[in-house]
Amino acid sequence: MELWTEYEGRTIDGAFPLTKLIRPEGRSAFFSTSNGVGGPTVIRLIESHFDDEEILVRWRGIQALNHPHLVKLIQFGRVTLDETSLVYAVMESVDANMGEIVAERRLTVQETRQVATSLASALDALHTNGFVHEHIEPANVLAVGEAIKLRSDCIRETPEGQEGRELKSKDARDFAVVLLQALTQKKVLDETKRDQPLEAPFDAIIRKGMSGEWGIPEIVAALRPDTEIRVEARPVAVKEPQTEKVAETPAELPTYPTHRVQVPVEVETRGIEGRRLAIGVGAMLLLLLIAFFVHGRWSKSSAAVQANSAVPAIVTEGSDAAPAPALEAPAAEAAPAVATPAAAAVTPVASVPERTTQGSGNGQWRVVAFTYNHEALAQQKVTTIAAKHPDLRPEVFTPNGHAPYLVVVGGTMSRDEAFAMVRKGRGEGLPHDSYAQNYRR
Repeated sequence: MELWTEYEGRTIDGAFPLTKLIRPEGRSAFFSTSNGVGGPTVIRLIESHFDDEEILVRWRGIQALNHPHLVKLIQFGRVTLDETSLVYAVMESVDANMGEIVAERRLTVQETRQVATSLASALDALHTNGFVHEHIEPANVLAVGEAIKLRSDCIRETPEGQEGRELKSKDARDFAVVLLQALTQKKVLDETKRDQPLEAPFDAIIRKGMSGEWGIPEIVAALRPDTEIRVEARPVAVKEPQTEKVAETPAELPTYPTHRVQVPVEVETRGIEGRRLAIGVGAMLLLLLIAFFVHGRWSKSSAAVQANSAVPAIVTEGSDAAPAPALEAPAAEAAPAVATPAAAAVTPVASVPERTTQGSGNGQWRVVAFTYNHEALAQQKVTTIAAKHPDLRPEVFTPNGHAPYLVVVGGTMSRDEAFAMVRKGRGEGLPHDSYAQNYRR
């Protein structure tokens, strides 16, 4: 967004003044602010594109982790400025970032070890708790007092399946590159021949991390001293007796009076067994009646469900779920989308999302690169992108017929095509926080 400067001087939630714009990043921006008690810090604003709750859930996850090597989020929430819905996060104050340091000098082996153990611990916690980072670079490795911390406002949930495994591997590769830059100020291993071999364990971590042979668990193990490894190998032999003790501990179980289950006279045993048999037969008959009743209700309702049921498509960014069928009845087929940016600017109403028929496999996925409050500015950005990258087919799109005006690329497509277009757009210079979203209603 190119008008973030308009927010300078405003105050968020009555406590965090937007002192100065530091850096815009697509639909988000960073401002200098105070931490609520007068100290300087940074606040990030993100324009909400129907995914504000998803973003807040991620930040709640970071807050719940409370990891010592992840930058703390002091406060976050929703706010509206000039009829624009935003989410914000205020971060703890940092003293420096590694990008500034390695631009001037290399880190010592001791400093690199501190960076490595801190980041490995943070990434291991993220991956274990269902998150990936995707933004591991020197500028996001921050010094907070004596601690080394990883930027935490940009994480997201780990997708399922192969995509999730690939993103975890990418985190490990990026981590290895950060260590290489720390020791050599280079990003490519072949350019560091005069610095090789690197000191252990960094030689193995960097080579195997960059090649994809090692992931975060292997890197964590390589950074761990031998004494710690031996200590962790012992619990295997002592866990079993501990488990048995827990099972036998009366404090873990509720206590009940024992006189109710005692049988004082042997003669009563046969009577009790008979009553048990009668109760069992009665229970079986009751279950059969319930089964016949449920079967009858299911048979009557299944046809109606097949004919009338429909679920609104609510698929958020990064979701692996297949788009659900639309709730409304089928609409008339829309005219083909015009790829020229000028047409999108003249008739933005035509870019309002269509209603699709139930069972359609194409979906209404779009890739959003920029957001504007004014249509003219959105059209200017479309013209600029079209001149440099006509194959991206940029256009102006509005989900509701008015602001915000989104600059989207690639037209409407399926989910897989949309995420492929996100990667393609980033490769051609679009903002890193470009994202795919299903606008089917």
